[in-house]
Parts: sequence; structure tokens; C-alpha cells
Amino acid sequence: MPGTGYFDISNSVYVTKGTQTWSSYATWTAFTQWSGTPSSTLQFTTQVYDLGYVDFVNTLLSISASLPASTNITYGTTVDSAGAIVGATTYAVTPGQNPVNALYGRYFQFEINLAQSSAADIAPSISDITPSFSTTLRTITQADINTSTLTGSVGQRNLTFNVNTGKLTNILTQAHIQNLGDSAQDNEVPIVLVDKSSTPVVLNIFDADSYGKRRRIDCRLDVQAQFLPLLVADSNGNIRENT
Repeated sequence: MPGTGYFDISNSVYVTKGTQTWSSYATWTAFTQWSGTPSSTLQFTTQVYDLGYVDFVNTLLSISASLPASTNITYGTTVDSAGAIVGATTYAVTPGQNPVNALYGRYFQFEINLAQSSAADIAPSISDITPSFSTTLRTITQADINTSTLTGSVGQRNLTFNVNTGKLTNILTQAHIQNLGDSAQDNEVPIVLVDKSSTPVVLNIFDADSYGKRRRIDCRLDVQAQFLPLLVADSNGNIRENT
């Protein structure tokens, strides 16, 4: 795989190349160390991983390295005949980042970057890079929500949840039947349309019994949502679930 270092077979570790060139040595006797002076940075790019299908996915990453690692995740839905990701998008992750977003694609590639923050730091090296992928969803339910208590305006309410969620993938709502009586309000028939692309989620609630079906109302409802758990990057750059 492409990178700026080389694999040290004797120690089973990927390390930096020396900073010297042939012009750095005036005589052969000055050439005393094969590896030379280690570079202050190191980069390695993994193979392209195929999830097997297109979906939102949590990209988890375990890195064994001498320094904290920053990662560029390149991803997309198709590859060309050479195996390169077509129309790729790159998502950057830095040590300590919170949150790390779920990504939508099938093919994923990881570029790992290490850099000394000072000359006193240990030389950059990588001994292991292990990515994994999770599409396991968690489910949360909230019952008897009175939408008039939510922020927003009548019939256009912002829905938040009582636990932290990551990428919301599915949201089901069930509006409660209104009291059937003689008044206009009693005869309201709520229909709930969900905009899950917004943050927070927006509930668009209309009265199906009104002329034009465009009159916005509030109602009581139950909600069931499925989501990918939140991810974070720890101080070393490992990407994991935010437990």
C-alpha cells in the first residue's frame, strides 16, 4: 500500500524513511546507519475495503502507533476497474474528535498520518491498523409525546430524544386518535410527516380532515427510532463507540 515509510521486517513495524539523501554524505565513512535520521512524519494508506452493500455505517478503527494518529477516511459507492473509489469523499478524524460521524457508502479506505509535535517525541511508527464496520442499530422509543410542548411552531415541531443518538436511520410515528366530538378541534385527524435530514428531527403535523389537508396542528404521538451509536476518537486516534 502507498505510504511515506517502509516496513521494518526485523521488528514487524512500519517506520519512516531517513531524511538523508546521497548528497548528504561527503564520504562512505559518513554513512554509518542504514535507516538514517527518522522523518518527523509518517503516512500510510490502507487497501480499499468492500462492505458488500451501500448503507450508513460506523467505521471503527484500532491503531497501534508510537504517536497519536489522524485519519482521512475516503469512501464512496462504486470503484473503477483499477479498484479506486469513484467520486470519493474524504472525512477527516483527529485525536479526541467527538463526535465521529457515520458515513454512507460501500467502499472505504483509510489514510493514517503521524507527526511529531516536537523533536523530543519518539519517531513515528505503526505496528497495526485494524478497521471494522458496524451497521448494528439501536432502538429508542418515546411514548405519549404532546407535540405542543416541543420547540418550534404549531405543526412544525423539533423532536429530540432522551438519550444521545448517532445517525438516525429509521423513524416511525403513531399519532393518537383525537377525541371524537362535535367541535372542530375534536374532529382533527393528525398526519405526521418526518424530516429526519434536519437536526433536530422535524415533525410536520397536518390535519387530514381540513380542506386542502395543509392546516398544521399539534397532537399526541408515540415515536420509535433506530440509530447507529455515536462514535468518538480517543486521544490516540482510535475510533470507537461513545460508551
